[in-house]
Amino acid sequence: MKKKSILDLKNENSVISYIEMLESNISRMSGYSGIIKASICTIYTILVTILISAEKINNYWWLAIVITFMGAIVDAYYLALERTYVDKYNKFIANLNNGVLNENSIYDMRPRTTELKCELLARTINSMFSFSIFGFYLILISLSLVIKFM
Repeated sequence: MKKKSILDLKNENSVISYIEMLESNISRMSGYSGIIKASICTIYTILVTILISAEKINNYWWLAIVITFMGAIVDAYYLALERTYVDKYNKFIANLNNGVLNENSIYDMRPRTTELKCELLARTINSMFSFSIFGFYLILISLSLVIKFM
């Protein structure tokens, strides 16, 4: 195959389409994170309201913490996926700008940037300590503990 200039590569339909696919995946994962946070807030509020009105908050306060942890794990998973696609995007753009684009990397949408089998699990655990996860869900856990000891 004839070697193309960097500018010609950037104008290829397949390259443009792949970049758009990566960008849409990044946006979608970010959107899912917002949906999860909104859903957890709604579920949390409904649960606490029901427990307070039924005067069972002292018996079942831990359910609010369980729901919070479940939301944090799912939210961290989508943040990990988002970070993975951002890394793929940045690597692809860097290779494109350096003129060392590998044809096999175009349309590769696997959520991996390395060959590690547990890469997504490691990224999910790492994402749990992100401020957008840890900070948000720590507030809900703290609120649960305050409600318990009131």
